[in-house]
Amino acid sequence: MPRVAFAFAVVAGTLVAGCSSLPPLTVPQLQAVSQIGEYGADRLRASDACRGTSTTVEGYVQCMEGKGWKFIARGNVYPAPECWSARSTGDPRQMPAAQCFDRATAPGLTASPPPAPAP
Repeated sequence: MPRVAFAFAVVAGTLVAGCSSLPPLTVPQLQAVSQIGEYGADRLRASDACRGTSTTVEGYVQCMEGKGWKFIARGNVYPAPECWSARSTGDPRQMPAAQCFDRATAPGLTASPPPAPAP
């Protein structure tokens, strides 16, 4: 039995030494949890404020964008399908959740096209 444990330790050590640069593990749910720690409270406060002043889903989305949050991209990974379903339905009683927004570059700023090249 000690030989098996020793062999396993040698193989495991060789694999770890050979793979010194492992690719980073990305899991969307874990990224979302880390974002909650970074700015989750700000996003929830903005969402609550916008829900209170918006009468339509698009008004709510515009309000969130004005506070520096962009609606998440379409996709098949949670929570995108649920978010886009709520947005497409347009029912003001079922506004998209705060988790449907990611931090934009800066509050109140929108992306602008790059400047035209000089003639």
